[in-house]
Amino acid sequence: MKLDRTRIIFIAIIGLAALVICGVAAYSIIGNLTDNDQPDVADVSDNVNSNNGSTVSNVDLDSPDPIWGPNYDAADGLPTYICGADAFGSYFTLQQMQMSGKDIEHGFHLGIIPFFLTDEYDITEGQRTALLDSGQWSCLLTTLDSVALSSPGVITAIVDESAGADQLWGRDIDTINDLQGKRIAFASDSVGEYFVYYALSIAQLSPRSQVTLVPQDSVESAIEVFNNGQADVVSAWEPNIYDAEQSGGVKLLSSEELRIVIDVIVTSRQSIQTNADLVQNFHNAWFDTLKAQVEDFETAASQIAAWGNNDWSFVYPETATDDFTAWLESVAQADLGDNAFVMRDTRPIISRLEIARRVWAASDVGIPNDNVEDLVNAGFVLRAADQASLQPNGKPVNDTFSISAQVDLSGVSTDAAATLAVLPCRTFAFLPESTELTLESRRILDDCVVPTMSQSIGLFLRVRGSSAWPANDPPYTEDEILEVAEGRAQSVVDYLVSQGIDPARFIVEAVLPPDERRGTDDPNLQAQDRYVELTLVTAGR
Repeated sequence: MKLDRTRIIFIAIIGLAALVICGVAAYSIIGNLTDNDQPDVADVSDNVNSNNGSTVSNVDLDSPDPIWGPNYDAADGLPTYICGADAFGSYFTLQQMQMSGKDIEHGFHLGIIPFFLTDEYDITEGQRTALLDSGQWSCLLTTLDSVALSSPGVITAIVDESAGADQLWGRDIDTINDLQGKRIAFASDSVGEYFVYYALSIAQLSPRSQVTLVPQDSVESAIEVFNNGQADVVSAWEPNIYDAEQSGGVKLLSSEELRIVIDVIVTSRQSIQTNADLVQNFHNAWFDTLKAQVEDFETAASQIAAWGNNDWSFVYPETATDDFTAWLESVAQADLGDNAFVMRDTRPIISRLEIARRVWAASDVGIPNDNVEDLVNAGFVLRAADQASLQPNGKPVNDTFSISAQVDLSGVSTDAAATLAVLPCRTFAFLPESTELTLESRRILDDCVVPTMSQSIGLFLRVRGSSAWPANDPPYTEDEILEVAEGRAQSVVDYLVSQGIDPARFIVEAVLPPDERRGTDDPNLQAQDRYVELTLVTAGR
């Protein structure tokens, strides 16, 4: 039977489609076979990380070779433990560990990846987190806010709390509120960026619309654009930040007052899952090295200098003790006792992780969707704390780590208190005919005040209460109005104290309405004087 032309064309189209489908299927099969031949590449370059839901794509996962200690022997059968770290004083415990042989003493060889030592070690923040996340590195020394942002591993110990090293400088800026409309420079993806966002959050200034962000590739570049007049504010850290003086910069805020920067040891999930004993040995060696550091600081400093690369560490053989001391003066190191205190009740650390995520999210930075409670593993510290041989018999250079104990404020004077910021939360509702705060007012305090005060032992809060002066017969007296005003201020203080803030950190005041609003029956005028003003202030010893 003869086929007509239309049917021939239809059959040809069907045949061509079948060939295309077969070709796609064959290509897919070949691709899958190729991927199966390279499982490691597929595991780390696929976009979704099964542990934390974070995204890792197009990141170079070629790690440079680690630097080993002088007694490293690849043939002695000891396992290796690879840690990445910047040139930072409290991180030099790693170098001391290698040079003293504490790693070998505890049954492993420590390999150090020293960031920016040479071009080979120029490793971006994205590469660092990806290399830890992939399990190529055993640990990474970084900041808690970075962990909150990327979830690359698990916090297993606290290194220190920045106590002045991180700073915000500006020109003709007196308070954080004055940052509105200003150009702010910082190194992208650094703790300096987080410091900016946190400072803005205190005054509830939007980083998207109320300031101009000037991100730079490095801290040196950030300071350069500030000094060139391309920015009004710069966020950086010691010693680089002092170069901002060249253009008339003045320090506005530092981590001495705002204790929001915490350095931590972040351990890879793979290391914990596959070799927890080795992870424990590393933590034992870390605290053993810290013990040796506080008990014989001069020897520790000389060992760090002997590690070499002195132009990277800025710890030189002839001035090792002074150089190392200078590094540590503005960081409050966390010794084994501090770590044990924190890890027995991890709620303060969990809270800081949650606060960090809120700060990042408010700045339109994507954050993981995992549970922050899974980002802390207390077990390694607590097992180390059970070993009497690891307990130190000395104190760090800066012994002001604030999370572990009640801070002694007896030597602090508020006579010359300087205003840092007037908090945007000002109006609080009270129960009728009462000085008791409503639930909504407590929620506002939880959001506006508690996070900053709980993390900032160097700050005080001036709480100034005000009350309307309504018309009355007989007229109210000044004392009666001040009593109500002070009662409302004290109610705010009482609530904040119930949230764990030291009562010694409050300055309670009461003010009267201006003369023209005294004895008024105008509800709109009365409303202007019903407030509690909250001002963050710095105070000196």
